[in-house]
Amino acid sequence: MSIRLKIFLFTIWILLFAFLFGKLKTRRADIKYILPWLFLDGGMMIITAFPRILEVFCKFFGIETPSNMLFFFGLVFLAMIVFSITLTVSKQNRNIKELTQRLALYEEAGKEEKKAI
Repeated sequence: MSIRLKIFLFTIWILLFAFLFGKLKTRRADIKYILPWLFLDGGMMIITAFPRILEVFCKFFGIETPSNMLFFFGLVFLAMIVFSITLTVSKQNRNIKELTQRLALYEEAGKEEKKAI
């Protein structure tokens, strides 16, 4: 890997790191959602600094080329993110249902109070 490419990639990873911390600082995202992206950013910095690590993983997993290994890791990472988001959406749907039911009960109780007055 050429030095120009390494400098370019490190610049991208550092900018991404700053962007993610900016989102945390302004409270636009929770740490539990930013953390996987921070790990990815750190991992990509390590791979950029030491590209031979990727070749070792390729040999270990029996994958022919490092680019295929990156696609594999990307697919696994995205599947983990989608699963995490699915769990979050499911939890929010349960909370919305519960809150809607409570609101309906409070409104019904309020109507009965007005009738009693």
